Amino acid sequence: MRSSRLAFVAVGLDHTTAGIELRERLAFADADIPVALRRLTDPGGGLLEQAAILSTCNRVEVYGVSRSRPPARELASFLAGYHGLEVSEVARRLYVHRDDQVVHRLAATAAGMHSLVLGEVQILGQIRKALQHAICEGTAGTELRRLFESAIAAGRRVRSETAIGRGAASVPSAGVEFARRRLGTLNESTVLLIGTGDVAHVAARQLVKRGAKQLLVLGRSYSHARQLAESHGGLAVIPGWVEEAVARSDVVIGATGAPQPVLNRVQVQRALARRRTNSASLLLIDLSVPRSIHPAAGELPGVELQTIDELRGVVQRALAQRHVELPKAYRILGSEVTRFSAWLSRREGSVSLTSQVSNQ
Repeated sequence: MRSSRLAFVAVGLDHTTAGIELRERLAFADADIPVALRRLTDPGGGLLEQAAILSTCNRVEVYGVSRSRPPARELASFLAGYHGLEVSEVARRLYVHRDDQVVHRLAATAAGMHSLVLGEVQILGQIRKALQHAICEGTAGTELRRLFESAIAAGRRVRSETAIGRGAASVPSAGVEFARRRLGTLNESTVLLIGTGDVAHVAARQLVKRGAKQLLVLGRSYSHARQLAESHGGLAVIPGWVEEAVARSDVVIGATGAPQPVLNRVQVQRALARRRTNSASLLLIDLSVPRSIHPAAGELPGVELQTIDELRGVVQRALAQRHVELPKAYRILGSEVTRFSAWLSRREGSVSLTSQVSNQ
């Protein structure tokens, strides 16, 4: 049933409702997003008139605008079906927000309030990227664009007017801190960093800050790996030498955007055979969703594998002081949501009046 009033909807799951196994199966690679957006907004049978997809290591969410109210079951079916899953595998893990709830949800997400690491700043760039995808595909109308811009403004205000983002806490820094605690110190450790994107850059900075003895960087592009490595005093790894690099390392951190694992059990097993016999256990830390290190690698003797979901303990201990800022952050979000709602009411009133005049 169609209405003259625009309806907003958000459907998705995150680290609080689904484990990494399901999140990685529903994750959208950048190359997949344009096709998905076109299906969602297809005039011949799409569920939405406007749509954007936010897919990160913490969440997979679809944001939409329509003059109908697509049932939650249909939205769940789209997410499941696009990735070849049964809706029963997904539905009970999903949350659905509508109208003002959507505005508040996206604004709070932009402020880092729904992230594994409270107040993390990377989400702002990820939301901008989601909006840019929608703009490029023509699926972001005036209302959806304003929704995202309002959320980004809210996220900026929360960070500038509260201490919720103060300090270096982030998923990459939590991973590096986990490694430091496991080993006692990184001063004698060689760390292999797999990836050259934003997460890898943050991880590299934290590794240098924590005094890692040697940094090795492996990327799909050798030139990008070399650039990242040299900017932090490290060495780039030629892609074909991954097993040699793992054999030399005490810690391997996976931080890629690859749709499939780039380090598998066989490679790790071969690397272990090349290590010194008195070497300590090999610590693998996977910060990627989908995972960049195959789970089976963690089953090998002498290997410890940790995923992003298993860093919660480190994160929570590091962020106790940020929770004090939540009441102030929510007041800021409330004012931004009110501002957006007022803008939407004025716009709908203007559109309605224009429609009446044109029909006379």
